[in-house]
Amino acid sequence: MSFFKKVLGTVGIGAAKVDAILEYNQIAPGEEISGTVKIVGGKVEQEINKIDLNVVCNYTVEKENDDGESVTINKNHTLAKYHINESFTISPSEEKLIPFAFDLALEAPITVGQSRTWLTTNLDIDMALDKSDKDFIHVTPTELQQAVIDSLEELGFKLYESDCEGIESASFSRLPFVQELEFKTISGDFHGRFDEVEVVFFNRGEQLEVIFEIDRKAKGLMGFFAEALDLDESNARLVVTEDDIEDLEDQIYTILEANS
Repeated sequence: MSFFKKVLGTVGIGAAKVDAILEYNQIAPGEEISGTVKIVGGKVEQEINKIDLNVVCNYTVEKENDDGESVTINKNHTLAKYHINESFTISPSEEKLIPFAFDLALEAPITVGQSRTWLTTNLDIDMALDKSDKDFIHVTPTELQQAVIDSLEELGFKLYESDCEGIESASFSRLPFVQELEFKTISGDFHGRFDEVEVVFFNRGEQLEVIFEIDRKAKGLMGFFAEALDLDESNARLVVTEDDIEDLEDQIYTILEANS
């Protein structure tokens, strides 16, 4: 190995490359992420200390700037970390495949609206710049989450927006954000009675905790003042298990009717 090539390898030129190949890129919270890390040697022999895989998602935080104006700050949060603590030497042009498997966090936000989740794969290379790879994961709803969404759609609601909003630390969530799914009425008994219904999911293993924020449609002058003071909003909580799926639509109807 020439000294010149070795120097180039330490600054990333002609260094080993890494690529994570996912077995499936559509995964529900709690399901297994599996695949293979592919490492291809560069122009020089290099020592790989370990491989780090992180599952990351994005969220936003609203803050005031020095002028008192609200600004949106984009942030990332690491949902899970997985390490392959296997050191090895990769020769020039050598190809090495290393399998991996671990569970996607129950708190992973559904991929909808501006929500994004991805897997980063990082090679820890001895005495050189590390190499990394980024692969997006499409997070699908769990069976219970999908049942809630389907029930709302059957009741005449349509999911029109979703975002992950930063929150202050709270006992009900281990994350620095919550994902809000916003539904509008387009038909059915509640059409014209609500501005929107916001839904927040908390996966609890075999249970799904659902928080509804119901924004009633303001009517007349008193309605205007109620809306201005947020008095037209109410919250409700529902815990869903697999046994509830059959009559879930009726349960949600009862909650919405009680808050209309």
